[in-house]
Amino acid sequence: MVVLCVLPHGMRVFLACNPCSTEIKVRPVIEMFHEFTFEAAHKTTPDTPLHGHTFKVKVVLTGEPHPVFGWSHDLLEVEPVIASLRARLDHSYLNDIEGLEIPTLENVAGWVCRRLDEEIHGIDRIEVRRGLEGAAEGVVFRNRH
Repeated sequence: MVVLCVLPHGMRVFLACNPCSTEIKVRPVIEMFHEFTFEAAHKTTPDTPLHGHTFKVKVVLTGEPHPVFGWSHDLLEVEPVIASLRARLDHSYLNDIEGLEIPTLENVAGWVCRRLDEEIHGIDRIEVRRGLEGAAEGVVFRNRH
């Protein structure tokens, strides 16, 4: 049995436990990320004027390190999935996308997480930001399995 534990100082480790033994092996967790941007328009409420943003998305992946390469995910496999999702969002009217009829930052982050989680294992969290560096707002959507 393998259990993911978060230690008090925030470090994440996998514990490998054999139910027939008292031996516990601690295995490290790798955290990787891929970032992308997209341009899109939206209205959050019916009385909000139509407007657009440059959205910045950070996809954080966690998992056990590969024994040779050290990565938790092969980005050559991850990037095409993310590129397809980005293409769906880029230069779109978010309200017209199924599941994003109310495209708040929180709903966009959840939508991205659910779509990617269908094809990529180990999605830990999705961060979505908009606005200029130093004057941005954003949200972190933590994936709970």
